[in-house]
Amino acid sequence: MGVDVNDHLSISAVTVGAGSAIDAGTGFNVPAAHPNPIIAAGGIPDSLNLPAEAIRQAFSNVLNDTPGDSLKYGGVKGFEDLRDLVAQRQNRLEGLKLDRDNIIIHNGGSGCLDNICKAFLDPGDVVIIEAPTYSGTTRCLKGHLADLVEVDIDDDGLIIEQIRHAIDEAETAGKRVKMVYCTPDFQNPTGATLPENRRRELIDLCSKHKVLIVEDCTYSELYYYDNPPPPSMFVLSNGEGVLKLGTFSKVIATGLRAGWVQGRKDYIEAMGRVRFDMGTSPILNHMLANFIGSGQLEPHIEKMKRIYGKKIDTLVNSLNENCAPYVKFSKPGGGFFFWFECIGVTSQEVVDAAAEEGLVISTSANYYLDKENSNDKSHVRLAFSNASLDDLNEIGIRLGKAFNKLMK
Repeated sequence: MGVDVNDHLSISAVTVGAGSAIDAGTGFNVPAAHPNPIIAAGGIPDSLNLPAEAIRQAFSNVLNDTPGDSLKYGGVKGFEDLRDLVAQRQNRLEGLKLDRDNIIIHNGGSGCLDNICKAFLDPGDVVIIEAPTYSGTTRCLKGHLADLVEVDIDDDGLIIEQIRHAIDEAETAGKRVKMVYCTPDFQNPTGATLPENRRRELIDLCSKHKVLIVEDCTYSELYYYDNPPPPSMFVLSNGEGVLKLGTFSKVIATGLRAGWVQGRKDYIEAMGRVRFDMGTSPILNHMLANFIGSGQLEPHIEKMKRIYGKKIDTLVNSLNENCAPYVKFSKPGGGFFFWFECIGVTSQEVVDAAAEEGLVISTSANYYLDKENSNDKSHVRLAFSNASLDDLNEIGIRLGKAFNKLMK
Protein backbone atom coordinates (compact mmCIF):
# COMPACT_ATOMS: atom_id res chain seq x y z
CA MET A 1 0.00 0.00 0.00
CA GLY A 2 1.34 3.44 -0.93
CA VAL A 3 1.80 6.30 1.50
CA ASP A 4 -1.10 8.81 1.62
CA VAL A 5 0.24 12.33 1.13
CA ASN A 6 -2.52 13.64 3.42
CA ASP A 7 -0.78 11.94 6.35
CA HIS A 8 2.16 14.32 5.87
CA LEU A 9 0.64 17.62 4.76
CA SER A 10 1.13 20.75 6.82
CA ILE A 11 -1.88 22.69 8.07
CA SER A 12 -0.96 25.39 5.55
CA ALA A 13 -1.01 22.98 2.60
CA VAL A 14 -4.37 21.61 3.68
CA THR A 15 -5.83 25.07 4.27
CA VAL A 16 -4.76 26.65 1.00
CA GLY A 17 -5.68 23.66 -1.19
CA ALA A 18 -4.40 22.88 -4.66
CA GLY A 19 -5.44 26.14 -6.29
CA SER A 20 -5.10 26.63 -10.02
CA ALA A 21 -2.66 27.95 -12.58
CA ILE A 22 -4.82 31.08 -12.82
CA ASP A 23 -3.61 32.07 -9.33
CA ALA A 24 -0.13 32.44 -10.82
CA GLY A 25 -1.27 34.36 -13.89
CA THR A 26 -1.34 31.41 -16.30
CA GLY A 27 -3.69 28.61 -17.21
CA PHE A 28 -6.40 30.38 -19.20
CA ASN A 29 -7.77 27.94 -21.73
CA VAL A 30 -7.68 28.91 -25.40
CA PRO A 31 -10.88 28.13 -27.35
CA ALA A 32 -9.61 25.31 -29.54
CA ALA A 33 -12.32 25.72 -32.17
CA HIS A 34 -11.60 29.37 -32.96
CA PRO A 35 -8.95 30.19 -35.59
CA ASN A 36 -7.97 33.53 -34.01
CA PRO A 37 -8.50 33.49 -30.24
CA ILE A 38 -7.98 36.63 -28.17
CA ILE A 39 -6.66 36.05 -24.65
CA ALA A 40 -7.74 38.95 -22.45
CA ALA A 41 -7.63 37.19 -19.09
CA GLY A 42 -4.08 37.60 -17.72
CA GLY A 43 -2.53 40.98 -16.91
CA ILE A 44 0.99 41.20 -18.33
CA PRO A 45 2.99 43.97 -20.03
CA ASP A 46 2.73 44.44 -23.78
CA SER A 47 4.90 41.63 -25.15
CA LEU A 48 5.83 43.53 -28.32
CA ASN A 49 7.35 46.41 -26.34
CA LEU A 50 9.49 44.67 -23.74
CA PRO A 51 12.94 46.31 -23.41
CA ALA A 52 14.67 43.07 -24.38
CA GLU A 53 17.71 44.66 -26.03
CA ALA A 54 18.33 46.99 -23.09
CA ILE A 55 18.06 44.07 -20.66
CA ARG A 56 20.41 42.00 -22.80
CA GLN A 57 22.94 44.85 -22.80
CA ALA A 58 22.61 45.32 -19.04
CA PHE A 59 23.30 41.61 -18.44
CA SER A 60 26.30 41.84 -20.77
CA ASN A 61 27.64 44.88 -18.94
CA VAL A 62 27.37 43.12 -15.60
CA LEU A 63 29.04 39.91 -16.77
CA ASN A 64 31.83 41.87 -18.46
CA ASP A 65 32.46 44.31 -15.62
CA THR A 66 31.63 42.50 -12.36
CA PRO A 67 31.30 38.74 -12.98
CA GLY A 68 32.66 37.80 -9.57
CA ASP A 69 30.29 39.97 -7.54
CA SER A 70 27.21 39.28 -9.65
CA LEU A 71 27.63 35.50 -9.60
CA LYS A 72 27.94 34.98 -5.86
CA TYR A 73 25.46 35.10 -2.98
CA GLY A 74 23.94 38.52 -2.52
CA GLY A 75 22.45 38.65 0.99
CA VAL A 76 18.86 38.50 2.21
CA LYS A 77 18.02 42.18 1.57
CA GLY A 78 19.36 42.29 -1.98
CA PHE A 79 22.21 43.98 -3.84
CA GLU A 80 23.10 47.21 -2.03
CA ASP A 81 23.47 49.27 -5.21
CA LEU A 82 19.99 48.26 -6.35
CA ARG A 83 18.53 49.09 -2.94
CA ASP A 84 20.26 52.48 -3.14
CA LEU A 85 18.78 53.12 -6.58
CA VAL A 86 15.28 52.07 -5.52
CA ALA A 87 15.46 54.31 -2.44
CA GLN A 88 16.75 57.26 -4.47
CA ARG A 89 14.08 56.76 -7.10
CA GLN A 90 11.28 56.59 -4.52
CA ASN A 91 12.67 59.73 -2.89
CA ARG A 92 12.49 61.51 -6.22
CA LEU A 93 9.01 60.22 -7.07
CA GLU A 94 7.45 60.66 -3.63
CA GLY A 95 9.48 63.33 -1.82
CA LEU A 96 10.78 60.86 0.77
CA LYS A 97 14.09 60.47 2.59
CA LEU A 98 14.74 56.75 2.28
CA ASP A 99 18.06 54.95 2.14
CA ARG A 100 19.00 51.37 1.36
CA ASP A 101 18.00 50.17 4.84
CA ASN A 102 14.38 51.13 4.10
CA ILE A 103 14.35 48.67 1.17
CA ILE A 104 14.35 44.88 0.82
CA ILE A 105 14.40 43.23 -2.62
CA HIS A 106 12.18 40.24 -3.31
CA ASN A 107 11.01 37.72 -5.88
CA GLY A 108 8.29 39.98 -7.28
CA GLY A 109 5.36 41.45 -5.38
CA SER A 110 4.25 37.97 -4.32
CA GLY A 111 7.60 37.38 -2.63
CA CYS A 112 7.22 40.71 -0.86
CA LEU A 113 3.83 39.74 0.55
CA ASP A 114 5.06 36.29 1.58
CA ASN A 115 7.92 37.82 3.57
CA ILE A 116 5.59 40.35 5.20
CA CYS A 117 3.34 37.50 6.29
CA LYS A 118 6.29 35.57 7.73
CA ALA A 119 7.43 38.60 9.72
CA PHE A 120 4.13 39.96 11.00
CA LEU A 121 1.35 37.35 10.87
CA ASP A 122 0.55 34.64 13.39
CA PRO A 123 -1.99 31.87 12.66
CA GLY A 124 -5.49 33.15 13.36
CA ASP A 125 -4.63 36.84 12.95
CA VAL A 126 -7.33 38.72 11.07
CA VAL A 127 -6.39 40.26 7.72
CA ILE A 128 -8.89 42.54 6.03
CA ILE A 129 -8.83 42.36 2.23
CA GLU A 130 -10.69 43.95 -0.66
CA ALA A 131 -13.62 42.13 -2.20
CA PRO A 132 -12.91 41.42 -4.99
CA THR A 133 -9.15 40.96 -4.99
CA TYR A 134 -6.50 38.97 -6.86
CA SER A 135 -6.69 35.26 -6.02
CA GLY A 136 -2.91 34.83 -5.72
CA THR A 137 -2.94 37.32 -2.85
CA THR A 138 -5.66 35.50 -0.96
CA ARG A 139 -3.87 32.17 -1.39
CA CYS A 140 -0.71 33.63 0.12
CA LEU A 141 -2.59 35.01 3.11
CA LYS A 142 -4.53 31.76 3.59
CA GLY A 143 -1.28 29.82 3.38
CA HIS A 144 -0.05 31.79 6.39
CA LEU A 145 -3.22 30.71 8.23
CA ALA A 146 -4.71 34.18 8.45
CA ASP A 147 -8.40 34.68 9.17
CA LEU A 148 -9.46 36.61 6.06
CA VAL A 149 -12.29 39.14 6.17
CA GLU A 150 -13.56 40.63 2.91
CA VAL A 151 -14.62 44.27 2.72
CA ASP A 152 -16.52 45.62 -0.27
CA ILE A 153 -15.10 48.17 -2.66
CA ASP A 154 -16.98 50.64 -4.83
CA ASP A 155 -15.86 52.83 -7.73
CA ASP A 156 -13.56 54.65 -5.27
CA GLY A 157 -12.03 51.55 -3.69
CA LEU A 158 -12.27 50.33 -0.11
CA ILE A 159 -15.31 51.41 1.90
CA ILE A 160 -13.78 52.66 5.13
CA GLU A 161 -16.90 52.31 7.23
CA GLN A 162 -16.99 48.60 6.45
CA ILE A 163 -13.38 48.29 7.58
CA ARG A 164 -14.29 50.05 10.82
CA HIS A 165 -17.14 47.59 11.34
CA ALA A 166 -14.90 44.59 10.56
CA ILE A 167 -12.29 45.75 13.08
CA ASP A 168 -14.90 46.33 15.79
CA GLU A 169 -16.52 42.96 15.13
CA ALA A 170 -13.19 41.11 15.29
CA GLU A 171 -12.07 42.87 18.46
CA THR A 172 -15.42 42.17 20.12
CA ALA A 173 -14.85 38.49 19.33
CA GLY A 174 -11.41 38.66 20.96
CA LYS A 175 -9.48 38.44 17.68
CA ARG A 176 -6.43 40.48 16.69
CA VAL A 177 -6.74 42.45 13.45
CA LYS A 178 -3.14 42.51 12.30
CA MET A 179 -3.29 43.82 8.75
CA VAL A 180 -5.29 45.56 6.02
CA TYR A 181 -4.12 44.60 2.54
CA CYS A 182 -5.14 46.77 -0.40
CA THR A 183 -4.15 47.87 -3.89
CA PRO A 184 -5.08 51.57 -3.74
CA ASP A 185 -4.13 52.47 -7.32
CA PHE A 186 -5.85 50.85 -10.33
CA GLN A 187 -6.88 47.86 -8.28
CA ASN A 188 -6.82 44.30 -9.58
CA PRO A 189 -9.44 43.35 -10.76
CA THR A 190 -11.65 46.49 -10.69
CA GLY A 191 -9.25 49.28 -11.72
CA ALA A 192 -10.56 51.44 -8.84
CA THR A 193 -8.36 54.09 -7.20
CA LEU A 194 -8.71 55.07 -3.54
CA PRO A 195 -9.11 58.86 -3.15
CA GLU A 196 -6.92 60.80 -0.73
CA ASN A 197 -9.65 61.40 1.83
CA ARG A 198 -10.27 57.64 2.17
CA ARG A 199 -6.53 57.01 2.41
CA ARG A 200 -6.29 59.43 5.33
CA GLU A 201 -9.34 57.87 7.01
CA LEU A 202 -7.81 54.41 6.65
CA ILE A 203 -4.47 55.57 8.08
CA ASP A 204 -6.20 57.15 11.09
CA LEU A 205 -8.41 54.10 11.68
CA CYS A 206 -5.54 51.61 11.46
CA SER A 207 -3.29 53.77 13.63
CA LYS A 208 -5.96 53.84 16.34
CA HIS A 209 -6.28 50.05 16.34
CA LYS A 210 -2.56 49.27 15.72
CA VAL A 211 -3.34 47.59 12.38
CA LEU A 212 -0.59 47.41 9.76
CA ILE A 213 -1.48 48.69 6.28
CA VAL A 214 0.08 46.70 3.43
CA GLU A 215 -0.14 48.93 0.38
CA ASP A 216 0.40 47.08 -2.89
CA CYS A 217 1.48 49.68 -5.46
CA THR A 218 2.08 47.27 -8.33
CA TYR A 219 0.27 49.46 -10.87
CA SER A 220 0.74 52.92 -9.36
CA GLU A 221 3.18 54.24 -11.96
CA LEU A 222 1.12 53.03 -14.92
CA TYR A 223 -1.31 55.95 -15.06
CA TYR A 224 -2.61 57.49 -18.27
CA TYR A 225 -3.36 61.02 -19.41
CA ASP A 226 -0.76 62.63 -17.10
CA ASN A 227 -3.13 62.07 -14.19
CA PRO A 228 -1.24 60.31 -11.36
CA PRO A 229 -3.05 58.72 -8.42
CA PRO A 230 -3.12 60.45 -5.02
CA PRO A 231 -0.05 60.30 -2.75
CA SER A 232 0.64 56.84 -1.38
CA MET A 233 -0.42 55.98 2.15
CA PHE A 234 3.27 55.51 2.90
CA VAL A 235 3.78 59.19 2.07
CA LEU A 236 0.63 60.37 3.86
CA SER A 237 1.59 58.48 7.03
CA ASN A 238 5.28 59.40 6.80
CA GLY A 239 5.98 55.67 6.72
CA GLU A 240 4.33 54.99 10.08
CA GLY A 241 2.16 51.86 10.16
CA VAL A 242 2.44 51.28 6.40
CA LEU A 243 4.51 48.90 4.30
CA LYS A 244 4.55 49.65 0.59
CA LEU A 245 5.10 46.99 -2.08
CA GLY A 246 6.56 47.85 -5.47
CA THR A 247 7.53 45.68 -8.40
CA PHE A 248 9.42 45.78 -11.68
CA SER A 249 7.16 43.04 -13.05
CA LYS A 250 4.50 45.31 -14.51
CA VAL A 251 6.64 48.31 -15.50
CA ILE A 252 9.33 46.15 -17.18
CA ALA A 253 8.49 42.44 -17.46
CA THR A 254 6.83 39.81 -15.28
CA GLY A 255 9.59 37.29 -15.99
CA LEU A 256 12.08 39.38 -14.02
CA ARG A 257 10.37 38.36 -10.76
CA ALA A 258 11.78 41.38 -8.93
CA GLY A 259 10.05 43.67 -6.46
CA TRP A 260 10.70 45.48 -3.22
CA VAL A 261 9.19 46.50 0.09
CA GLN A 262 9.81 49.96 1.48
CA GLY A 263 9.24 50.51 5.15
CA ARG A 264 10.59 51.81 8.40
CA LYS A 265 14.04 50.40 9.03
CA ASP A 266 13.04 48.25 12.00
CA TYR A 267 10.27 46.66 9.92
CA ILE A 268 12.68 45.89 7.09
CA GLU A 269 15.17 44.43 9.56
CA ALA A 270 12.42 42.20 10.98
CA MET A 271 11.60 40.95 7.49
CA GLY A 272 15.24 40.00 6.99
CA ARG A 273 15.17 37.89 10.16
CA VAL A 274 12.58 35.48 8.79
CA ARG A 275 13.96 35.21 5.29
CA PHE A 276 15.66 31.87 4.74
CA ASP A 277 16.05 31.71 0.95
CA MET A 278 19.39 33.61 0.98
CA GLY A 279 17.91 36.41 -1.11
CA THR A 280 17.00 37.00 -4.72
CA SER A 281 19.23 36.33 -7.74
CA PRO A 282 22.35 38.54 -7.45
CA ILE A 283 22.92 38.65 -11.20
CA LEU A 284 19.34 39.83 -11.71
CA ASN A 285 19.83 42.48 -9.01
CA HIS A 286 23.03 43.66 -10.70
CA MET A 287 21.32 43.74 -14.10
CA LEU A 288 18.45 45.85 -12.76
CA ALA A 289 20.88 48.23 -11.10
CA ASN A 290 22.70 48.62 -14.42
CA PHE A 291 19.43 49.10 -16.33
CA ILE A 292 18.06 51.68 -13.88
CA GLY A 293 21.41 53.41 -13.43
CA SER A 294 21.76 53.84 -17.19
CA GLY A 295 18.62 56.00 -17.20
CA GLN A 296 16.53 53.65 -19.33
CA LEU A 297 13.70 52.86 -16.90
CA GLU A 298 11.97 56.25 -16.90
CA PRO A 299 11.60 56.66 -20.69
CA HIS A 300 10.43 53.05 -20.94
CA ILE A 301 7.67 53.66 -18.38
CA GLU A 302 6.60 56.85 -20.15
CA LYS A 303 6.44 54.98 -23.45
CA MET A 304 4.34 52.18 -21.94
CA LYS A 305 1.92 54.64 -20.32
CA ARG A 306 1.22 56.16 -23.74
CA ILE A 307 0.71 52.69 -25.23
CA TYR A 308 -1.67 51.56 -22.48
CA GLY A 309 -3.59 54.84 -22.62
CA LYS A 310 -4.20 54.33 -26.33
CA LYS A 311 -5.22 50.73 -25.68
CA ILE A 312 -7.83 51.59 -23.05
CA ASP A 313 -9.27 54.29 -25.32
CA THR A 314 -9.52 51.77 -28.15
CA LEU A 315 -11.21 49.19 -25.94
CA VAL A 316 -13.72 51.67 -24.52
CA ASN A 317 -14.64 52.90 -28.00
CA SER A 318 -15.13 49.34 -29.18
CA LEU A 319 -17.36 48.48 -26.23
CA ASN A 320 -19.41 51.65 -26.61
CA GLU A 321 -19.96 50.95 -30.30
CA ASN A 322 -20.85 47.27 -29.96
CA CYS A 323 -22.03 46.56 -26.41
CA ALA A 324 -23.55 49.78 -25.07
CA PRO A 325 -26.94 48.31 -24.00
CA TYR A 326 -25.33 45.37 -22.23
CA VAL A 327 -22.40 46.76 -20.20
CA LYS A 328 -21.85 49.33 -17.46
CA PHE A 329 -18.39 50.48 -16.46
CA SER A 330 -16.14 53.23 -15.15
CA LYS A 331 -13.08 53.89 -17.29
CA PRO A 332 -9.89 53.17 -15.30
CA GLY A 333 -7.15 55.78 -15.12
CA GLY A 334 -4.31 53.28 -15.18
CA GLY A 335 -3.24 49.68 -14.71
CA PHE A 336 -3.94 46.58 -16.80
CA PHE A 337 -7.56 45.73 -16.07
CA PHE A 338 -11.05 46.68 -17.22
CA TRP A 339 -13.98 45.69 -14.99
CA PHE A 340 -17.50 45.84 -16.35
CA GLU A 341 -20.97 44.91 -15.24
CA CYS A 342 -23.12 42.72 -17.47
CA ILE A 343 -26.71 43.89 -17.87
CA GLY A 344 -29.45 41.26 -18.01
CA VAL A 345 -27.23 38.16 -17.92
CA THR A 346 -24.71 36.65 -15.52
CA SER A 347 -20.97 37.07 -15.84
CA GLN A 348 -20.47 33.32 -16.23
CA GLU A 349 -22.92 33.25 -19.13
CA VAL A 350 -21.00 36.07 -20.79
CA VAL A 351 -17.62 34.41 -20.21
CA ASP A 352 -18.91 31.16 -21.71
CA ALA A 353 -20.55 32.86 -24.68
CA ALA A 354 -17.44 34.99 -25.31
CA ALA A 355 -15.30 31.83 -25.35
CA GLU A 356 -17.47 30.51 -28.19
CA GLU A 357 -16.58 33.70 -30.07
CA GLY A 358 -12.85 33.13 -29.40
CA LEU A 359 -12.51 35.64 -26.56
CA VAL A 360 -11.07 34.55 -23.19
CA ILE A 361 -12.03 36.76 -20.25
CA SER A 362 -12.47 36.12 -16.54
CA THR A 363 -15.59 35.97 -14.39
CA SER A 364 -15.86 37.95 -11.16
CA ALA A 365 -16.15 34.75 -9.10
CA ASN A 366 -12.39 34.20 -9.47
CA TYR A 367 -11.68 37.19 -7.23
CA TYR A 368 -13.68 36.32 -4.12
CA LEU A 369 -12.88 33.94 -1.25
CA ASP A 370 -15.95 31.81 -1.88
CA LYS A 371 -15.80 31.42 -5.62
CA GLU A 372 -18.74 29.03 -5.80
CA ASN A 373 -21.13 31.17 -3.76
CA SER A 374 -20.02 34.70 -4.51
CA ASN A 375 -22.82 37.27 -4.39
CA ASP A 376 -21.32 39.02 -7.43
CA LYS A 377 -22.79 37.31 -10.48
CA SER A 378 -22.60 40.23 -12.87
CA HIS A 379 -19.00 41.47 -13.32
CA VAL A 380 -16.23 40.45 -15.70
CA ARG A 381 -12.52 41.29 -15.68
CA LEU A 382 -10.86 41.98 -19.02
CA ALA A 383 -7.07 42.32 -19.14
CA PHE A 384 -6.21 44.60 -22.06
CA SER A 385 -2.50 45.32 -21.54
CA ASN A 386 -1.10 42.62 -23.86
CA ALA A 387 -3.79 42.81 -26.56
CA SER A 388 -3.04 44.54 -29.85
CA LEU A 389 -5.08 47.54 -30.98
CA ASP A 390 -6.66 45.36 -33.67
CA ASP A 391 -7.65 42.80 -31.02
CA LEU A 392 -9.04 45.51 -28.76
CA ASN A 393 -11.23 46.75 -31.61
CA GLU A 394 -12.33 43.16 -32.19
CA ILE A 395 -13.11 42.52 -28.50
CA GLY A 396 -16.19 44.76 -28.57
CA ILE A 397 -17.43 43.03 -31.72
CA ARG A 398 -17.04 39.55 -30.22
CA LEU A 399 -18.59 40.57 -26.91
CA GLY A 400 -21.47 42.16 -28.79
CA LYS A 401 -22.09 38.88 -30.61
CA ALA A 402 -21.98 37.01 -27.29
CA PHE A 403 -24.51 39.35 -25.70
CA ASN A 404 -26.81 39.21 -28.74
CA LYS A 405 -26.89 35.41 -28.58
CA LEU A 406 -27.65 35.47 -24.87
CA MET A 407 -30.43 38.03 -25.23
CA LYS A 408 -32.37 36.07 -27.89
